[in-house]
Amino acid sequence: MSSILFRRLSQPLLASPGTRMSSLNRFLATSKKASAAVRSSSSSSPLVTWELVVDKDDTTKKEKTTAIGIITLNSPKTYNALTIEMGDEFRDAIDTIELGLTTLFNVGAIVLRGAGDQAFSAGGDLEWLQSLSKNSPHANVDVMLDFYNSFLCLREKLPIPVVAALQGPAMGAGACLAMACDMRVGASGNVPLLGFPFAKLGIPSGMGAQHLLTNAAKLSSSQVSEILLLGQTLTGEEAHRLGLLNRLVPRDDVQETAKNLALEIARHSHPVAVRAMVRSTRLAIDSGGLKECLYRDAHAQALCYNRADWGEGLSAVMQKRDPDFDGYHSH
Repeated sequence: MSSILFRRLSQPLLASPGTRMSSLNRFLATSKKASAAVRSSSSSSPLVTWELVVDKDDTTKKEKTTAIGIITLNSPKTYNALTIEMGDEFRDAIDTIELGLTTLFNVGAIVLRGAGDQAFSAGGDLEWLQSLSKNSPHANVDVMLDFYNSFLCLREKLPIPVVAALQGPAMGAGACLAMACDMRVGASGNVPLLGFPFAKLGIPSGMGAQHLLTNAAKLSSSQVSEILLLGQTLTGEEAHRLGLLNRLVPRDDVQETAKNLALEIARHSHPVAVRAMVRSTRLAIDSGGLKECLYRDAHAQALCYNRADWGEGLSAVMQKRDPDFDGYHSH
């Protein structure tokens, strides 16, 4: 199944909107089936792992105290779909690294990646999202805010650069997590890379997508509107042209390029200067913006989870057809 999925995702997307949507539908449908299969298993593997990579001087072979961290979304069978459980483990990992940064670790930068070579993250787990219709709107506001913050806490808690390694698609909430990183390395080849299909699935954009897109490359409001209102999925080439990627390299080189970018910062930039600039840049971007956007997103999405047509977009993906949503005034 993985090789078939990759071949389908590797089809050029620039030919027509129909081709683009067909590839997106196949990816989301496969992700949903994979998530259901993994939930039925009894695997106890951690959903998030992290490690320290100690830097060594290539000339003297002398071990330095400088290191980089590598955080991995570790659910390759679900294409690293984001779940409540993964969010809890992600937040725990961030808390551990944050504590270490104040006491033990001389970590210069972090690489965030998805396990496997098929995807960075398929986004929010579709089965879980569909089940939210059982909750009240106000309960779903709290659920979504906690879900957003369990991943986006990296912007507040890690005062060092985070480089996202996008060897494959980052969809929906997965794309938002990638955009929350300070830098991104993405795969070339005109294949899906950054997808924001919220509207096509029947919900408004969430997890700060509007804020993160607007500020990542200072996109105009019309550019952000086109991406979100049409539920677009950008190829690596398109994302790079828009300034959403720092590096565009062949898929097999993404991980190593991201690691080398993090190592370059750790080796050659003053750690105090780096942390100060990271804090300053994020504060300039997020102050008076991100938290408010997350609050609006949670409320807007919560309303849609309780509509009668919630799930129609997901069913349309599974059945490979266009969605038939109810009108605005429907319940």
